[in-house]
Amino acid sequence: MGDLSAHFSSHEFVDSVTGELGADVDHLVEHLEVLRSICGNRPLRILSGWRSTATNAAVGGAPGSQHLLGRAADIPAGHATLSQALRAGFRGVGLQGRWAVHVDVRRGPPATWSY
Repeated sequence: MGDLSAHFSSHEFVDSVTGELGADVDHLVEHLEVLRSICGNRPLRILSGWRSTATNAAVGGAPGSQHLLGRAADIPAGHATLSQALRAGFRGVGLQGRWAVHVDVRRGPPATWSY
């Protein structure tokens, strides 16, 4: 495992239970770099990246979660607004209040939702 970009490492995207990196997360990481830049280049911690089917079920993730495909990351609440996440090119954004906590690079129509 190693660096995926200037600010993100593959270990940030491994399954929290299995320790495996089961999907190509390069496209996701490109957008995370843009988001980091939009948010003033402060560090952006990845709370959850790729998930195995078992881990996704254990954490209550949606059966068709973008995490299963390596297209989603959960970030700390308060780091990015909806506007910033959309400007960074994310097509799926889950919000807690005004702040993004889930960002993804899904294919198809954009989606936003609140927790």
